[in-house]
Formats: sequence, structure tokens, C-alpha cells
Amino acid sequence: MTETKRVRSIARRVNRSFLMRALFLLLLANTLLAALAFALHLLTFEKAALGPAWSVKIGRELSAGSTGSWFTSLNSAFYRIVDSEGLEHTIALGAYFRDLGAMVLTGIAVQVPFILLMYAGFRRRTGNLLRPLRAMAATAQELSTLQFDEQKYHQLEDAIDSLSVQSPGARISMGNSELTGLETAVNNLIGRMHESYRQQTRFVSDASHELRTPIAVIRGYADLLSRWGKDDAQVMAESVAAIQQEADNMQRLVEQLLFLARGDSGRNTFSPAPLDLAELVREAYEEYLLIDKTHHYRLKADGPLPVSGDEVMLKQALRILADNAAKFSPRESIITLGCRKNGKGESCLSVQDNGAGIAGEDLPHIFERFYRADPARVRGQGGGTGLGLAIAKWIVDRHSGYFDVYSREGVGTRITVCLPAHAPGVEAGTAPEG
Repeated sequence: MTETKRVRSIARRVNRSFLMRALFLLLLANTLLAALAFALHLLTFEKAALGPAWSVKIGRELSAGSTGSWFTSLNSAFYRIVDSEGLEHTIALGAYFRDLGAMVLTGIAVQVPFILLMYAGFRRRTGNLLRPLRAMAATAQELSTLQFDEQKYHQLEDAIDSLSVQSPGARISMGNSELTGLETAVNNLIGRMHESYRQQTRFVSDASHELRTPIAVIRGYADLLSRWGKDDAQVMAESVAAIQQEADNMQRLVEQLLFLARGDSGRNTFSPAPLDLAELVREAYEEYLLIDKTHHYRLKADGPLPVSGDEVMLKQALRILADNAAKFSPRESIITLGCRKNGKGESCLSVQDNGAGIAGEDLPHIFERFYRADPARVRGQGGGTGLGLAIAKWIVDRHSGYFDVYSREGVGTRITVCLPAHAPGVEAGTAPEG
């Protein structure tokens, strides 16, 4: 059997499996509906016959004829109940079974065309999904008929074995026109692997550097406690407070690192759904009125602004921007949370402060991981992990949005997030399945 015929055989088996499953579900659904209709019919008869005297514990008997075919037995079937006073009430079921059978057959006759239409659509989708596989099978079959020099294969194997992702310029070039396509594919793969390796190495290096400081602080205070802290209450209190603060910093850093790592590997849960961006900004505004008494918050929200997105992620990005604004703004200054629709019809949220601003040479780098505009800043004095804006950018990129940043030193900063009308994979006015 050729590869093309094998692929077609797979498609037939998949289609046949879908049809059998659909027919089974149709039969099961009609059976359950018929059973439910029959039970409701009997219950209606009991309620009509007994009225207020109806009880679950009454005597019941369902009988069918003992001779003839099953059709004759059902036609002569009856249902008998006995009330609390011993009176019998009987109803013949033959006519009901005939009506019920007619209804079930009519329902099946109506449903079967829909099943066939679904089957036809499924076959088309299966064909579309397997088209690349058929193309690959045809290409493989075509390649199998070509006669390559075995020496060329060995040379290609040796060239691939000698490649290393740690070498930026690692490439293969056999000088053979027959292998050009394969060489290009391998070289592109090596290029992506090298870029991934470079980013991973930088990420690990930066994370190690960031963790080194809190670990050193915790170790220093632990040594201080072991030497003098046991007998000095002030040293004990200072050391415990410092250790707790650095532990909190480490926990926050690790959580941010895990978020970005899951995002890079595609394991962050992304659940887009229709939401009102103005309502999300309004909720954040009310939260910051309660938790931050050192700044004055203002709200400029034009609404409603319907978008499709992950509400939890978007609120996290908004909090990151608001926390940064509060961190780098003087006390009693004004921080404005807003949302509006821009000239492109996009829904935008923004955070504006009257803080120190961002230098022009730093603006292109503010969304890079571990980047800080001012290396002199340290934790507790306006600094942070340098991952907040990187997380916000990941979230906005996931929503197919973009940032618009305006900042002047000594005046303040306004960061705007613009989102398309609908998130990827979500149609207008519909929520995602699952």
C-alpha cells in the first residue's frame, strides 16, 4: 500500500468512526427522551386518577400481553395502580406506544439529514486537515523514487552531527542543488534553536543575578542572628524583619519568573471572553482608592467599551502599570486611570502619573526582562524585579494589542494599552467554549 492510499485509509476510518458515534448518540438520545416521555405519561395518569391522594408508595403494575409478537404484546399493554383504599385504576398503553413510536420515528427521520450534513462537513474538515499529510506522503513517495548518491547522505549526516546550538554561525552547506531545500530547513531550525538557547541562557543568568542579592541578605542576617541576635532583642527584630522582606521579594520574583516561563512554553491559561473594559478600569480604580492612601487617583472612563479578552490577565496588566505609577510618583501626586476608544476604533486603557518620567534612551528597553532605567534604585526605594512590564507586555501581546508610551523626565509618564475589538479566536458577542 502506498503512503497516499494509507492516508486515505486513515481518513475513511476517522470518518466512519465519527458517523458511528453520531448515530449511537442519536439512538441514545432518542431512547432517553422516549423513556422520559413514557415516565411523564404514567406520572400524569397517576396524578389525574388519585389527585391529592397521590403518593410515591402506591401500588403499581405494568403488564403486557404474554402471547404473540412483541408488537402485539405492546399493543395490549396496560398500567395499573392501587390507591390507599384498595381501589384500582387502569390505563391501556397500546395507543400511547403507537403514538410514541410514531413520534420517535418522525424525530429520527428529521435528525438523520442533519447527521448526514454533519458527516459531510466532518469529511471536508478531515480532508483539509489531512491534506498536508497527503502532500508529505506524496513527496516522500516521490523522493523514494529518486536515486541519491549514498555518499551525499553520509556527508549530510556528518554536517548535521557537527552542528551546535552554542555556535551562532552554525550552518550547513553541501553545495548540492538536490539538498538545498533540506539544508535551508535545517539551517532555519538551527537559527531558531540558537535564538531560544541564547534567550534561555540570558534568562537563567539574569534570574541567578537577581536571586543572589536576597540570598546574600538573608545569609548575612542569619549569621548576625547566630552571633549576637540571640541575646539582643533589637538585632533579633531587625534581622527577622529583613529576612521576611527579602523572602517576600524572592517569592514575588519566583512567581513572576514562573509566569514568564509558562508563557514562553505556552502553558499559561488564556480564557478570552467578552467583557467591558470600562468596568474593568473602574474596578481597579476603586481598589486603589482603598489600598493606596498616599496618592490621589482619578478616573476617566468612557464606556461601555466591549472587548474580548482574559479578564484576569488584563486586570493583572493594569495593576502592574498602576503599581509602577505609584512606585515612581511622589506622595500626594495624581495618578489617572482611564479608558477610551481611539481613532482606529480600538479600545484602550491608560495609566498616567506625574512622576520622574523615563529617559529617552531607556524607553526602547522598558519592556525587556530585568531591565531597570536607574540601576541605583533598590528594593524598597522605588525599585523592583524588572519583570512587571515584561509580564504586562506578554499579556498584551497575547491579546494582539500594543503599547503606546509617552514620557518626559520630570513631568510624568502615560502608558496606554490598545486592544483590538476581539481577541484571537473569539467572535464578537460570543464566549469561548469550555
